[in-house]
Amino acid sequence: MQTVLIIGATGNIGASAIHAALRSKLHVLAIVRNQASAEKLFRNVGTREGITTVEADIMSDRGVEDVVEKVRKGELPAFQHVYAAAGGMFDTTSILDLTTEELRKHMRVNFEPNVFAYQATIPYLLEQGDPTSTWTLCTGASGDNGSRAAASMTQGALYSMANVACLDNADTNVRFNEIYLGLFVMAGAGADQFGPGVMKASEFAIVYEKILASPDIRGCRVMVCQREDLTELRFRKKVDVV
Repeated sequence: MQTVLIIGATGNIGASAIHAALRSKLHVLAIVRNQASAEKLFRNVGTREGITTVEADIMSDRGVEDVVEKVRKGELPAFQHVYAAAGGMFDTTSILDLTTEELRKHMRVNFEPNVFAYQATIPYLLEQGDPTSTWTLCTGASGDNGSRAAASMTQGALYSMANVACLDNADTNVRFNEIYLGLFVMAGAGADQFGPGVMKASEFAIVYEKILASPDIRGCRVMVCQREDLTELRFRKKVDVV
């Protein structure tokens, strides 16, 4: 059985990725901060079956790297897929009122962990040489609509990261894609309280399921901005490979 390593597993998007992996008959290796975070994850997805948790600090440049080292040593299951959805800071402070520390904190929380995850896992996937390997990055539409200054700017950085990663992996065994999310996703029982304007994590999961099952979706941005996008994926190449 193949395994998906999930970074940002305890959040709403991470829960969606777990639903997708389990429904795709894949095992999940989820990075959590601590046991309390692990329990939150299990509540969000409604099961413990098929999920292995490992504690690590994804904010550290060594956090995911240490997890990969444990995989190499056989202490954790080998993985063939990575899903990154680290982040979650969405302050409404304007650019003019944004302090240097606030700006740097947004970059540390929303952007850097995804870069660290990429740096730690891509070499491992390349070494394994599995032709079915995938690496999926979830970004948000705030980078285009500019609704929240600091969060929007970090999303812009993630878009650029996805461009670079698509080019770098164009001729490798790793199928890199970006999911561009323009809807609000909520995990767990609380999702029912917010009405039709909120998409459940279990619903959003179909997008990752379809990406995993579609080898032709490679180096692409997959757009999810309306519920109709769940029925038929909208995707386009991120960059032209010369």
